[in-house]
Parts: sequence; structure tokens; C-alpha cells
Amino acid sequence: MDTGAGRTPPPAAAAAADTGDEPRDARVVREILRSMGLNEGDYEPAVVHQFLMLAHRYARDVLGDALAYAGHAGRASLQADDVHLALRSKQTTFGHEPPGREVFLEMAHSCNRTPLPMAPPGSICLPHNQDMMLGQKYLCIPQMKPSIDNVEGTKNDSTGETSNPKVASPSCKNEDQTSSCNQQSKRVSSQLNAMAARAARRWIMKNRRSQKSQP
Repeated sequence: MDTGAGRTPPPAAAAAADTGDEPRDARVVREILRSMGLNEGDYEPAVVHQFLMLAHRYARDVLGDALAYAGHAGRASLQADDVHLALRSKQTTFGHEPPGREVFLEMAHSCNRTPLPMAPPGSICLPHNQDMMLGQKYLCIPQMKPSIDNVEGTKNDSTGETSNPKVASPSCKNEDQTSSCNQQSKRVSSQLNAMAARAARRWIMKNRRSQKSQP
């Protein structure tokens, strides 16, 4: 009578025998893969180990963040709120793509639509942007190719004829640039001097009031 003791067990029984000593987390991963339609032969055994490493690393990072939040709150033990906060912070970086450029542009526009608060009374207000010392205080003249009129005027100068009156000489450009820079610097310096004078007057008046209030 053949009892079947020398036969090779079927694949299902062999898999069950092999997975008898398997950790619970590995069995859970296999069940998740099976629920997704992947059987035992559809993936390599190393896939289960990769998922286990990912799960353990994620849990370790979450618990580390939760411990940091608990220590920041002055607690020696973890609470559920610490773990929830760590999970919410991980959701922005783990398994999710960063928001696109359009989202950031919309956020920037909504933030820039909010007007800045007014300066308190008695404080020194900043001048206009064109009078700020952080702005650009010089003019850039690009090097352009000489036009046909300019070339003709140069030829007339070399032959002794009258040059083209439409082309301005470089000396005129330099003089205009120097005069505009001087006017702009004078305007900025006058405003700064006026601000300093007002601050000095307020300081003098404050000292006089304090001296009068003293017995």
C-alpha cells in the first residue's frame, strides 16, 4: 500500500511549509502583493525583503520624529499626537510628488496681494525705490554697431565736409549721463539729510522735555 511518504509535496503545500517560519511582516507583504494580483512566481523573493526594508525605515523615521516632537514639548514618553504629527510631516516628503510651479505661483500671487502694514507714526519711512541705496545707480550704454548715417558722417568728417547732425557725439552722451547721475545723487543725499535733520530735532526735543521734567 502506497502511503505517499516518498512523494514530493505539491507546490502549494511546499510554499505553506516554507512560509511556516516566515516573519509575520513578510507574510503581510505577500498578502498585499497577492491582493494586487501578483502570485508567488510573478516576483522575485528579494521584492519582499525590499518592501520590508522600506517599511522598517519608514517606521524608524516616524518614531524618531515623534520622539523629537515629544522632547520639544518636554515629555519623556510618546503620545498619539506626536506620532500623528510625525505622520503628517512625512506625508509631504514620502510617497508624494512636490507641488508644481503653478501651485507656487498661485501661492505667491495670493501672498503678494496682501498689502504691507503701514509704518507706525513717528518712525522713519523708507524713500522711493529709485532713491534707495540698494538700487542701481548707474546707466548702461550698450555697444551698438554704427549705423549707415554714422558711417556717412564719419566719411564726411574725414573728407572735410559737414557731419551728420542727427548723430550725437560721445561727449554729449557722457555729459548727459554725468548730469543725470549727479542730479539723482543730489536728490538722494538731500532726502537723507532731511531725514537725519528730522531725527536730530526729535532727539533734541526729547532731551529738552526730559530735562524740564526733572526737578
